Amino acid sequence: MIRKKLIPICIVLAAGVIWAPISAKGAGVTQVTNYVSQQPEVYNKVNFQVITYNDAPDALTKAIDTYKNTEGFVYYLDSTSNNLYVAVMSGEKPTGGYSIKVDSVEDANGKANILVEETKPDKNSLVNQMVTYPYTIIKTQVSSPNISVKNSSGKVYDLLGAKKDDDNPIIGSSFILGQLKNIYTTNDFIFLEIQNESNESELFYVNNNDQWKNKIKDLKLNSNVSVQYALGTPQKYNEKSAFPLSKINLPVDINWLKDKNWQDLKNYSNVSQNKQWKICFNQQLKEQNVNGSNVYVTDSNGNIIPTAVRLLEDKKSISITPYKPYELGQNYYIFITNKINGTDNSSFKGFRMNFQIMDSFTIK
Repeated sequence: MIRKKLIPICIVLAAGVIWAPISAKGAGVTQVTNYVSQQPEVYNKVNFQVITYNDAPDALTKAIDTYKNTEGFVYYLDSTSNNLYVAVMSGEKPTGGYSIKVDSVEDANGKANILVEETKPDKNSLVNQMVTYPYTIIKTQVSSPNISVKNSSGKVYDLLGAKKDDDNPIIGSSFILGQLKNIYTTNDFIFLEIQNESNESELFYVNNNDQWKNKIKDLKLNSNVSVQYALGTPQKYNEKSAFPLSKINLPVDINWLKDKNWQDLKNYSNVSQNKQWKICFNQQLKEQNVNGSNVYVTDSNGNIIPTAVRLLEDKKSISITPYKPYELGQNYYIFITNKINGTDNSSFKGFRMNFQIMDSFTIK
């Protein structure tokens, strides 16, 4: 008997590089390159800042309190600023005199390699005779929350709080597509009920304040939305858990997918599910213009797919990284509005690029 087995095509692609003029309509793309071969990893040193417990996001400090007696690390990705916060912990120690610090952070093709150093007290030193929990917290920016933590001896630190079924971290970021079904309000929180693509109901919450009220005031029930949320500490509503919502987006006008006022770049096919795009411009960009409003990804129905958009060190390049893998065989579009260089031309809306994720094939 012949069995058929579906296997995803796995093609290694280097970051697609697009040289795109940003001055006027009609200026063509001068170079588009995309390599279908294995490229050597490039390690770039990334600046980082050591911060205190009080300066860390609440979601991260709650994770530190939960896991401080265990060796490993937790992280939190701020979707608004793209700041990545990482806490590395040594676990429970019998006395004082132990410490841990971050020596360096490297961005290796979108993966954050963090090198740490642990110290312990000398045998003859006087230390506090009490249990301690050494840890360090850093704030940095990398292109995706794909993190590896090691020390100089090669010891690997585990990500703490990962779910057993799918290895998604408790502290991190993800998103769903679905329909807004209900909005519930309490004194402290606003809860949004979303019916996901599997017709399951999920709850998300935001603080009940004027800022969030203004953001969601135009939402209509049964409208399609994409919801980005933090895998942090849930709240309860009617005994059901709700995760903290980071961002909610309505679909773009589906006519934009064919609108001739967008300048089309080269189309790509057989793209990796975890594709990180690097887009280069011919002049420097302002950091405040590089955001999810001016650079975004949609599916073929116009639903916005949350991504991490970051201005790179040369100020002429940006990276676009999905928070979770794209769907096999699906078409997506990158939109770069003309506002990315501080202009607003109603007749020329910006650049648009179509790419298709690799499909599956059948082996007999």
